[in-house]
Order: sequence, then C-alpha cells, then structure tokens
Amino acid sequence: MKYSLHATAITTVTLGVLLGAVSDSSQSVNASDHGSMLRRTMQHDGIEREYFVHIPAGAVIGAAELPAVVALHGYTSTATGFQAAHGLNRHADGHSYIVVYPQGSHFSVADGQNRPFLITSWNDLAANQPPTTAGPHCTADSDRYPCPPECGECTRCGWTTCYDDVGFLSKMLDALETEFPIDKQRLYLLGVSNGGMMTLRVGCDLSGRFAAVAPIIGQLAPGHACGPDTDLPMLHLFGGQDETVRYDGNPGRDDGFIYTSAADTAAEWASAMACRTGPVPWHNEISESAGLVCSAHSDCRVEGHEVVSCMDPDGDHNWPEQGVRGIPATCVTPEQYDSLPQQPHCGPATGEYAHLGMDLIWTFMSRYRLEPPGE
Repeated sequence: MKYSLHATAITTVTLGVLLGAVSDSSQSVNASDHGSMLRRTMQHDGIEREYFVHIPAGAVIGAAELPAVVALHGYTSTATGFQAAHGLNRHADGHSYIVVYPQGSHFSVADGQNRPFLITSWNDLAANQPPTTAGPHCTADSDRYPCPPECGECTRCGWTTCYDDVGFLSKMLDALETEFPIDKQRLYLLGVSNGGMMTLRVGCDLSGRFAAVAPIIGQLAPGHACGPDTDLPMLHLFGGQDETVRYDGNPGRDDGFIYTSAADTAAEWASAMACRTGPVPWHNEISESAGLVCSAHSDCRVEGHEVVSCMDPDGDHNWPEQGVRGIPATCVTPEQYDSLPQQPHCGPATGEYAHLGMDLIWTFMSRYRLEPPGE
C-alpha cells in the first residue's frame, strides 16, 4: 500500500523541529539560511529555470527531516510575489515545513501604454490542446491571450506556455531531495489558478511523488480532466462567484473561457482512486470557520483517502481565506530582483493576514504520508 494515514492531523509544531542532515551537493544549507529564501537554477528544455526554497525560521540542523510543500503561482504571477501575497513563509514558520516556489516560464508583451508586461504561465498539457468532444475551451467572442513565443502558433483558445513543465518540476524534485533535508514521504503540492491547473496535471502524471495535493481555483480545460496514476488524496478549493474559472463548467463572464466543472474534476479523480462513497457533505472546524461548503468522495481503495471539494459561496477568483492584503502576486522580493528586473518590488507585509485557507490545506495534507520504499 502506497500510503499510510496519520492517526491525527498535524496542526502546529514547535519551531525547534530538527532539520535532517543535508545530502552531499555543491550547495549546502547552513543555519543562517533558515527563515530566508534560497534561489536555485537549473537548465531544462533549453532555458534556465529558477525556484526558491524557504526553510522555516527556528529550525536547526539535526536528525529529522521536514515535510515540504511545492507551491505553484498563477498566470502572470511570480514565484516570490506569490509567496509575499499569500504569506506562505509565515505559515511554514508556524508549522515547521519547507516551502518551494518554482517560477513558471515567462515573456513580456507591451501593455496599453506600451510598457512591458510580464506573462508567466504553466503548461498543464490541456489549455493549448485542440478541443475534444467535450466542447471548446472558449467562446467565439472570448478574450485573446498573448501566445507564448515558444509555442509558434497557439490554438484559438490557447494561452499557456509550451515548455516541458512536468519535466522541469520532476527534475526540480530530484534536486530538492538531494540538497535539502526533505522528508520524501511528506511531500505535498498546491497551486492557484493556472498553478492549480498545473497541480492537477502534475498530480496525475507524477502522483507517486506526493502524499497529497490541493488545486485552488483551477480546473483543466473541457475533456482533459484526469485522475492520478497512483492513489493521491486531493483537496480542491474554488469560488462560487468566480467568473474567470467557473466551477460549474459554463463560460466565465470575465474572459469567455470554459473549464471542466469542479464536480467532474473531483469525480474523475475519485474514480481513479476507486472511491465508493460520495459526494457527501464534509466539514471540519476550519472549513466551518471559513464559511466553506464542502463535499467528499471517500471509502477509496486506500483506507483513509478522500477527494474533498470546498466552495466559498461568496468567493471570486482568489484563494479563499488566504493572503496578505495589499500585496500583488505579480511583484518580486529581493531574491528575484535580478532575474525579473522589470517587475515591481513587493512592499512590506503590513496588511491583514488571512490564513484559514492554508490552515485547512495543511490540516488536510499533513494527515497523509507515502509509505517508505519497500513497505
């Protein structure tokens, strides 16, 4: 059996958790790195890719390894801006887990004032594909998004990069597990919007590497919903008033694009996990505090696994109950000034900090861990 289920959910852990010994590599982790963002780069698919690693403040070198969350930003966002806008480092410090922020590929276009505007995206292997019998990806009068140069030509409704992002993220995971004290049995994945779509893709194609995933305000294009190759619990968050990525499969009023419904996304995932019950109402103290309406597929092939869907009835295209007010996800922090010099710098996190969204995800994900190899 691939998974084991924690008897109780991990909620808050002291900051004195010991970091594991670092594997031999060209870059080692020092005590001074804790609480900071470390930039790493690699070559893949003919271009340089970067990612950022946050080791929780207060952790010390020791015998234990830490769980890790890979967090994927949305369309036009940056890796470090995504962190700043959602306060994930702050949450990681409070719960003693590592966070990894990969940067999607990017190019610039001119905006209405002829100023450079950064386009970032993830190749979810759906948005740029031809429509299936499930229907078109956008309406005839939908907005047109800039076609990434590497695509050559985009389909009428195409808008994401054509680089090999599944390969990049797989290669990044290999590097992370070599350099950093990550518990490979407690590796988790989340993403927002286009990052949520990429979370679904990676969860399907690299399911054996993660213990749980959480796509947020994102579904794949019609006809491209998928299930994981190996059993993988999922928590899906979406907004009832979202007109960018609608939850019901209808065209979004904001841009005319169409996505698989949240219900069909969950059903496809649950089918791959052989879940026999659901969807039925699901809730816990955090989901109730956040005002979310949730349902679950359960009684799956692996005992304790669930596929949970939570809607914020009043929510739009934003991560429900998670973020730092006043900071846009398109900004960059000092670690990314040099690689994206045209982007605005993130201001200090002085606004209100909402964290129930990540509290819910962490409580769900941290219930699960992969079985060690050979068990």
